[in-house]
Amino acid sequence: MNIRRLLLVLALPLAFARPLAAAKFPNAIEKTIVLKGAAAKDAAALFELSEANPSVTLRMGRGTAWAIYLLKQDTPTRLLNDNEGSPPRFNELRYAATPEPTLTISPFWLDLGTALPSPQVGSYSFSGPFLPEKLEGDDPWTKLVGRLMKDPSWKKEGRQPFRRCFPSTDGAELCLDVFKGEDYVDNKPIPGFGVGVMARVKP
Repeated sequence: MNIRRLLLVLALPLAFARPLAAAKFPNAIEKTIVLKGAAAKDAAALFELSEANPSVTLRMGRGTAWAIYLLKQDTPTRLLNDNEGSPPRFNELRYAATPEPTLTISPFWLDLGTALPSPQVGSYSFSGPFLPEKLEGDDPWTKLVGRLMKDPSWKKEGRQPFRRCFPSTDGAELCLDVFKGEDYVDNKPIPGFGVGVMARVKP
């Protein structure tokens, strides 16, 4: 599985199915999604957020970054495709413990209601960069997967070793997914992981 297929899987929960002819990658939007209550506290803990360490900045993966570029169109010369190097994009996760545990995620999401062939109105996602299996980086995504591999619920077999969802007190839900996949360097497959975050909110 190449990185393009992996990015599609992280954006659309189609479980590594082949893209159909009518498939459409979801549009990027600017949106703030808030998780409250115990779900916010538990989700924040996965990223090691606390009152003492209230925020983390996450770099977007290639597919998400390109969708954001199509939304912003903010380079001096218009880019025709992501091979030309779209600008890096980032989301911020910010945690507040009082007066109620709250996890705020912004500013960019993929609107899964605009995806084809299976639009999901009220669902949003973003994904991080491809992470080589050795996990030698020092970025938040790499550290996250390293911690999740030690979690009792991590599955060594299969294409999706980790999934956990956090239902919020206001009806929203946040899910974290880790997928196994491959990228290619000089036509050689590099095994690794992709991480996707999905949120469902009430219409």
